[in-house]
Amino acid sequence: MKRTYYTTGVWASVSAKAAVYALFTGKKVEAVNVLIPAGDMVCLPVRDVRWNKNGVVAEVVKESPEAEDVTHGAIIKAKASLCPVGVVLEGGKGVGVITKKGLKLRVGEKAINPVPRYYILKNVGEVLRELGVDTGVRVVISVEDGERIATSTVNSKLGIVGGISILGTRGTVVPYSAKSFMDSILVELSVAKAQGVGVVVFAPGRESLDYAREKLSFLSDEIFIAVGDYVYFAFKHAGKMGFLKSFFFAQPAKLAKVAYGFKNTHAKYGLLPLKWLAEVLGIGEVAYCNTVREAWGIEGVKEAWRVVEQLAQRNLEEWFGRKVEIFTIPYSEYRSD
Repeated sequence: MKRTYYTTGVWASVSAKAAVYALFTGKKVEAVNVLIPAGDMVCLPVRDVRWNKNGVVAEVVKESPEAEDVTHGAIIKAKASLCPVGVVLEGGKGVGVITKKGLKLRVGEKAINPVPRYYILKNVGEVLRELGVDTGVRVVISVEDGERIATSTVNSKLGIVGGISILGTRGTVVPYSAKSFMDSILVELSVAKAQGVGVVVFAPGRESLDYAREKLSFLSDEIFIAVGDYVYFAFKHAGKMGFLKSFFFAQPAKLAKVAYGFKNTHAKYGLLPLKWLAEVLGIGEVAYCNTVREAWGIEGVKEAWRVVEQLAQRNLEEWFGRKVEIFTIPYSEYRSD
């Protein structure tokens, strides 16, 4: 049976519900049922519950289907204490603070997104109703070592500082997908647009973005966006959002695929015909190469490469609808993406 994994928002609900239950009953629970945004009721484990003079703290451990997910194993805590009236939800240590416009929360707010916030409050409210509690409760969500974890995310670039975000519009997590990557591109575009800039810089990944930042160091960091293989998607949406100009940095193989017309440069969508590249460059020897990297070393290729850049520029400007500047990253200055 396929295992289901849950977002930071769901795990925050679990810790909050466990802490509030313990606060009003004096009982420690090992698991709780919580309602998630997808509409399901799920039972998840509680790592620990402990009392102190100020209230109760419950801890849970987030699990992820992906080893590269930096929030896998994160300890999410909820501290519950009495307050005069209502349910007050706050972000504590390890939960980031919004410092830039363009996100779903206002500047200065803790990064507990609207959907998980609603479900945390809903789950806490359910406990209060079940127990017949008529007093108020204050719940503070925190993430152990959250500030360090956040350094491995794009949070600082998006203007979320001091910790991670409490996220989850459905509550469930699926392994890394096209949708998640495209959603990330849209969020980064939104943040860049909210800063009032009219320029955006695209590159396939981290190494190429670092190269772009060195070359365009006078531009602000939030406009540098990794697009992976989703080149057409990124340029099309940047155009729709009203950006006036774009830059594209890529190593020769990626750029050649864009020049040929690939809207998605992943290998599953096809390989670049080296015969075509040979004809474009006017260098017959290129047709007998196995890769663009191999062709890059042939005499005359670098000198003739401008024609590939022009073809890529034509395609990107058609997708974007505006001016695009192209930069090829030489293999000698490039490690990997």
